[in-house]
Amino acid sequence: MLRNEDIAGATQAVALFRNRVLPLLFAGYLLNFLDRTNISYAQLQMGADLDISLAAYGLGAGLFFFGYASVCVPANLALQRFGVRRWLAFMFLAWGLVSCLMAALQGVKSFYVLRFLLGVAEGGFIPAVNFYLASWIPPRFRSRINAVFIMALPLAMIFGGPLAGVLLKIDLGMQGWRWLFLLEGLPTVLLGLLILRLLPASPEEAHWLSDAQRRGLRAVMEAEAAPRQPAGSLPWTHGFAVFRQPLLWGLLLILLSAYAATFALAYFLPTILKNLYGITPLEIGALLMIPNVVALAFSYVVGHSSERSGDIRWHLAVVCLIGSGGFLLLPVAATVSLALFLAAVSIITGYTIAYYGPLNTALQNRIGAHAGPLALVTTIGSLGGFFGPTLTGWVMQATGGQWTLAARIFALTTLASAALAIVCVRNLGGARRAAAPSRA
Repeated sequence: MLRNEDIAGATQAVALFRNRVLPLLFAGYLLNFLDRTNISYAQLQMGADLDISLAAYGLGAGLFFFGYASVCVPANLALQRFGVRRWLAFMFLAWGLVSCLMAALQGVKSFYVLRFLLGVAEGGFIPAVNFYLASWIPPRFRSRINAVFIMALPLAMIFGGPLAGVLLKIDLGMQGWRWLFLLEGLPTVLLGLLILRLLPASPEEAHWLSDAQRRGLRAVMEAEAAPRQPAGSLPWTHGFAVFRQPLLWGLLLILLSAYAATFALAYFLPTILKNLYGITPLEIGALLMIPNVVALAFSYVVGHSSERSGDIRWHLAVVCLIGSGGFLLLPVAATVSLALFLAAVSIITGYTIAYYGPLNTALQNRIGAHAGPLALVTTIGSLGGFFGPTLTGWVMQATGGQWTLAARIFALTTLASAALAIVCVRNLGGARRAAAPSRA
């Protein structure tokens, strides 16, 4: 039974983590998403300059996820060998440099190669963060931490769009899209150096925690999470037995569908807006601030509500149902007005951000702090990042720029995800009651 002072200490420790550590991870995820999706704006110039068709662009966008998926598991096994701080710093430096090299693209082949290499460089980031959070944060606090972390995505799109529009206007010795890749890759390199200096690998290394806060964090973690051995003593196969559970595969299908929808939207929305309304990259970036501001607020509300209620099943199901409605509305909205189209995009963007908190919490709670299995989860989910953009590019190339079939497919997959969430997600109400505080 937990004591009141243990819960108070853990709450204080998590609050300090939010203030001191989460901003570094948040900035990393913001740059992670920016560096992988800035091609959506670069393509507005790059496609014509390098003769990259919509189908080739969709394939190149998706090839990122083949590289990503190929290293998730080995990268997180290496994390256990080298430690989270050094490994995260190495990944930041690697993907920042590859992102800068995108400025040197010469054609379709180099586009394919560098997109694949960027995926390889980024592949260990999310599973490493999942492992890090599952090691640091007790289950009762994870939903809001995950919700705050995922808000980096809409912020990346809010500021990334207008920034890309400005950078595309640069004409100093090379095309604007080349400056876009170079100037957005450099901050990632700098953040890697900060991570190496500032990130505490564990609560024991966090000099800003008191002994009481460390004890409270440890007590709540032991009461609510499955016991685990030190990472260095575990065989690489440890924890993979969890994949024998059918309900986990239902969660993975939800993740696969969400990745497909998220990155199809991220990579093709600027092109769709340009084709529909003939607007400039800067105008596109400014307009797309609207749905991402909506998504930011929606994600926070979902995460806050989920943590307060202790429910993740119905929160995830409702979010997926809302996303399905947005995809169904999108083709109709496009024929009515730009305002209604942006409203439909806002609904979908809200889904692509808000699903992450409850779904990631469900996965972390089911798997625990096991680096290999958490990495395999990201590997499986990232395959959706390949199929979503590739399918959308193929559909648009085959139909002369039409995308409505892809929208209907995503409407069906997100509707199926809502049903899977109801069946496969388990709330921790029982565990919370068992870990209720006792009077000391």
